Amino acid sequence: MKQTKFRNLCNNFSVCKNAKFVAILPTIILIVAIVLIVALGAQSGSYSDAVGIGIDFEGGTILTVTLGQDAIDNYDTNRTKITQVIESVEYEGQKVVVSYSQLQEANDANKTAIIFRYKNVHGDDASINAMNEAIRKAVDEAYPEIALANNISFESIGATAASDLLSKAGIALAVSLALILVYIMIRFTFTSACAAIIALIHDVVIMFALTVICRVQINSSYVAAMITIVAYSINNTIIIFDRCREMIKPLKGQKNIDYKGIGDQAVRASVTRTVYSTGTTMVTIIFLAILGSDTIREFCVPIILGLLAGLYSALFIATPLWATMSISFDKTKEKYAKRHSVTYDKKDDEEEIVGTVATEDEARPTQVKTAGQQQQKKKANNTVYKYSKKNTTFKKKK
Repeated sequence: MKQTKFRNLCNNFSVCKNAKFVAILPTIILIVAIVLIVALGAQSGSYSDAVGIGIDFEGGTILTVTLGQDAIDNYDTNRTKITQVIESVEYEGQKVVVSYSQLQEANDANKTAIIFRYKNVHGDDASINAMNEAIRKAVDEAYPEIALANNISFESIGATAASDLLSKAGIALAVSLALILVYIMIRFTFTSACAAIIALIHDVVIMFALTVICRVQINSSYVAAMITIVAYSINNTIIIFDRCREMIKPLKGQKNIDYKGIGDQAVRASVTRTVYSTGTTMVTIIFLAILGSDTIREFCVPIILGLLAGLYSALFIATPLWATMSISFDKTKEKYAKRHSVTYDKKDDEEEIVGTVATEDEARPTQVKTAGQQQQKKKANNTVYKYSKKNTTFKKKK
């Protein structure tokens, strides 16, 4: 009984007619993400750290100190101690400031580590490497037991390389969106292309907001996940748009097409397939995130968040946008057609002439005509004609 009621509710729910309500959830997610960024940024003094931007895009060094089970048991103590050691090291009159620290758990408890991130204070690679080596020695002295096991590692990237990587990531995302726009314009319509691109922008923004809320680091793996989501999400949107196109074909040429009703029918017809395909993909990604390494997990978590955003946009964002834009486009075409329709009833360059206007037949030599022909000629001679100054021609007024 409950399943029947739920199914009837789904069948009767109009996505297009209730479009104003579907924007509530994305708005709440954005507000929460913005508040979190502002709060964490004010607390730490760095908004890039509040967002969680990795050194791939910002430049800096990640120090990984593997402490095993002790990293879990005494996390706060070890984090505070190592942070003080790192910030006490001075090289060429410069000191680093730890901007981020996090527990990095592993399947093997002996490989559990604490990671520290800090910006590089030197511009050249030689000075950066020397600074990192000085920090390594200081941590070795504070933890002589882990120095013997060589459980301290660095990962460093320069600011120039980081900015170059960020610009290339932006170009890759922009090119992919442009190619998708062109493809959908060719296969479908301009309104479908615009609606799909807006839905994809929604996916990218909401995926970023969820990433901030879940405290996922934004690095090169995140960019790869974002482009993957763009490609996956547009697939679900195209399937729904294809249904819409099939339903509109018999109605071409008609006025006042019910685009919202067509959109609702297309969503209902595609919702099962869309949910099942996204769900099966998400199950696979979740298992990869649980069983995989840290590198794989950094890629899988953004994928999961992006799948949720893409599913929502395909069902509740893209189709209502398409219906609304199609209605507006038809109204615009109708207004344009009325405004630019050509009429010759009365214009400034025309004037009515009542009288005799010689036609080709009347200009020929006169012949003997019957009384009926003369009556017809008289009637024709009193016909109202319009003379166009622009075209210098006569037209019979209807």
